[in-house]
Amino acid sequence: MASLDGGLVVSVINKMLSDLERRQGSGDGAAVYVAPQRGLGWWMLLLTLICGLALGILGWRSWIYWQQSHDAIRPLAQVVAPIAAAEDEPVDLVVALPTPSTQAVAHALPELRQPPGFARTEPAPSLEESVSAQGAPPSQASEYADEAEPEPSDAQLQPDLYAELDAAQEADTQPVVPMPRRPASLKIETVELSQTELASLSERKATAALAKGQLREAEEQFIALLRQTPDNEEARQQLAGLLYGQGRLAEASALLEDGVRRQPEQADFRLLLARLALAGGDKPRALDWLGGAHPPLASNLDYYATWAGLRQELGQNAQAADLYVQLLRVQPDQGRWWLGLGIAEDGQGHSQRAKDAYRNALLHGNLGEASQAWLSQRMAQLGP
Repeated sequence: MASLDGGLVVSVINKMLSDLERRQGSGDGAAVYVAPQRGLGWWMLLLTLICGLALGILGWRSWIYWQQSHDAIRPLAQVVAPIAAAEDEPVDLVVALPTPSTQAVAHALPELRQPPGFARTEPAPSLEESVSAQGAPPSQASEYADEAEPEPSDAQLQPDLYAELDAAQEADTQPVVPMPRRPASLKIETVELSQTELASLSERKATAALAKGQLREAEEQFIALLRQTPDNEEARQQLAGLLYGQGRLAEASALLEDGVRRQPEQADFRLLLARLALAGGDKPRALDWLGGAHPPLASNLDYYATWAGLRQELGQNAQAADLYVQLLRVQPDQGRWWLGLGIAEDGQGHSQRAKDAYRNALLHGNLGEASQAWLSQRMAQLGP
């Protein structure tokens, strides 16, 4: 029984297999799986919209171009039609052009030049004039044309502009001719300088010569300067110094004496004369030069110091002491003046005054080694 059931099952399976083979054998007419295709509806719609939009833009641009062309041709047709109907003879068709602006005329001047005999274009007639001209006989039309006044040209409307443009164009075309050079000429004129100018020139030359060490040239310039300005104190002192440096004491003294005659209170001239006398060993003469004037003390300390020293050397201790006291009133801390005062008092036998002056001299200092040594020795001699 079991074997019967197994055989039955096998037979059923075999039948099913044979059935399957039969179906596959006749599979040419069987259903085949086809992959589903993606929908193209949206892409087609988008492409259609783009094409429609492009065609719309193209049509709109074409319509605008046609409208502009039609507007430009319409006045021409309005002019040609009445003229062709009114006259059988051929006529010259003239179209009025717009008047260019001033800037355009300036940039396109050569193109605007009209050749001689060129007929001026007339403006296009209006619609009413065309209709009236069409209905009017040829004789009336010709009379109307004769009576019409010609329109002025651009050159007549703007004469100044065209004149400037013509002048500019002619200037550009003309060659530049160089100006003839005049031959160089040297003109020498004699100029007479004033006394002040001559003195200033001599002073500059003398100063420059001194700076260069040209003593002879400096001397000549100082002499010329004094000849022009005899009261020039600086020039007289400079020249006296040059003469003194060369050992020409007599010439220097004579030059300074002339200055004292001109200016008796000139302290510098008297001081230089005193030093020249001292250089010559003539102390009384030097004292005479210094005693002849009493200049301001504050600005002439050397003058009074030399004067006090001369009086002391000549034994005039009282007068020398007075001069040193005057100097100390101006410079109380100057050791030299205290030393001079002490010597003057010591010469008069005033030992205590001399010792006080000597102590102040040591206190304030400003003395040389030789003076300090002498001063210490003298104080030791005078005692405490």
